[in-house]
Amino acid sequence: MMLWLLAAACLFVALLVRLRRTYSIIRVDGDSMAPALVDGDRILARRVSPSDLRRDQIAVVANRLLGGGGLLVKRIAALPGDLVPEIAKDVIADERVPEGQLVLLGDNAHTSFDSRALGFFPVSDIQAISIRKMITTQGRER
Repeated sequence: MMLWLLAAACLFVALLVRLRRTYSIIRVDGDSMAPALVDGDRILARRVSPSDLRRDQIAVVANRLLGGGGLLVKRIAALPGDLVPEIAKDVIADERVPEGQLVLLGDNAHTSFDSRALGFFPVSDIQAISIRKMITTQGRER
């Protein structure tokens, strides 16, 4: 009996470690993704490989630019090989997105610090992709 309990406990711990490495709950700071996501919202995000990235997904990105630190939440506007969106051409001179790079945009152009100001983001900076919005700023689940 004791052996079965020990085995079950080990299995449970392994499952928790696996879930923690795969999924994260991210709190949105700021309104750069409004109206889809606003300050205080929480999203469930899943780590993915670069080959699983798709246009229009909401990505959680390491903020390594301008001394950043922390995370950014932005929408994938263009993948490697895609045409650079017109809205980002003031900063990006290339016609197409090069390998290993992305164009990321916030939904709220007036408050978003994204490819319109910074150019390309490395694919390697993607930490996770949003699966769903979990809690709104009013604290209700969705």
